Amino acid sequence: MSEQVPVSRLREWLRKSLSSELSQAEKERDKAVSEISRALDSLTQICSQLAQKAERDMEKRDNRAEYRAAKAVARLTGIVSDMCRSITIPSSKDTVSLRNLQRQTSKIASDAASARQEWLRQIRPYYIIDMMTMGGNIDKVKRLGEELHSFLIGRGSLLRSLEELDEKLESLSKLELSGQSLSSQRQSVEHRLEAAEQEEKELHAQAERIRENPRMKEYLQIDLELRGLRSELLRTGFSRLGRPLRKLISISERGDYPLVIDVREKAKEYSKRPFATFLSEEDGYPHLKAVLTALSNAVSSGKLALKQREAKKVTERTQSAVGGQSLEKLHTKSKNLKHTYDELLADQQVATLVQQLRDTRQKGIANHASQEELRNELQRSLDSEKKLEEQIGAQIKNIEAFITKLTGTATKLELDSTLD
Repeated sequence: MSEQVPVSRLREWLRKSLSSELSQAEKERDKAVSEISRALDSLTQICSQLAQKAERDMEKRDNRAEYRAAKAVARLTGIVSDMCRSITIPSSKDTVSLRNLQRQTSKIASDAASARQEWLRQIRPYYIIDMMTMGGNIDKVKRLGEELHSFLIGRGSLLRSLEELDEKLESLSKLELSGQSLSSQRQSVEHRLEAAEQEEKELHAQAERIRENPRMKEYLQIDLELRGLRSELLRTGFSRLGRPLRKLISISERGDYPLVIDVREKAKEYSKRPFATFLSEEDGYPHLKAVLTALSNAVSSGKLALKQREAKKVTERTQSAVGGQSLEKLHTKSKNLKHTYDELLADQQVATLVQQLRDTRQKGIANHASQEELRNELQRSLDSEKKLEEQIGAQIKNIEAFITKLTGTATKLELDSTLD
């Protein structure tokens, strides 16, 4: 049966479960650090005492060989003392600090032993006992460095495991904080989306109230009919003529085909705003006929190069519009409706309502775009939350496996709080 442990109590539970092993490991760690500190102090003190002795011997100057030996001792003790002072015993006893201490201790022991061996040739046959004492203290520092190394790869690995657990729990805590931040952002987006949806309903209701006005109903009906007539004009009078008309304007402007200026200007207007230009025509729409006649002549003369089938369609369309009365009824009806349309817009009340309806539609378009962006943002937030939940789940399993391996007890973690 697995042990259920809340994340907030995991460290406490683990220390209690491993109290005996942890206590022993911490005692060994403290002892190792303390002994290294004392050994370095002892070596420094020996160097200081030996340096004082060498100074006194140098003052005698009655034996040249002994003077050189004393001078060498003074130099050696200064070098070793500086090495010892270069080490700072760490106040923090984490694994990284202890590894650094172990490396520094081993290096100083090695360097001090090399320096002693190097200067020993100049010191012998004097200070034999002193050199043996120094060598013994250097060897002790070396031994303590090796013992600290053995501790770190042995019982000290348990302390390193606790540090690894702290790192894993810290990582889990950061993931949970990120989850809370994402949840807060997602809730904010949801509230903004709800507000946008509510605004959409209000705009729709506002537009319906405007449309319910009797005068607006008349305006909207005429507007709808004019749109239908515009579509009919494009379908019957300008079908398949758009591209040829633009080509006619182009070759005329380049000077490749002569075209009366008034006809060319009207052709430009019809290519850009066909229905508005058609409505501005007098009865019989003479300008449109002139434009279509010019287009037909350009095709017939071969100046306007088109494929045979397209040329045939253009000729048929232009002849039908120019020769017959196919657009007469459309032109008359359109002009009458446009006159009524303009009279309605001349009414201040209708004009105000039309502007209100346009403003409402613009707000609706902006609202729709805002909702689209908010929905995309919400989806991104949900995807991020899902990914983060997977990371948290993986980290929890990682910690559970780590604790199970460390204690030999199957462990299940309980989160103290869940992501909204």
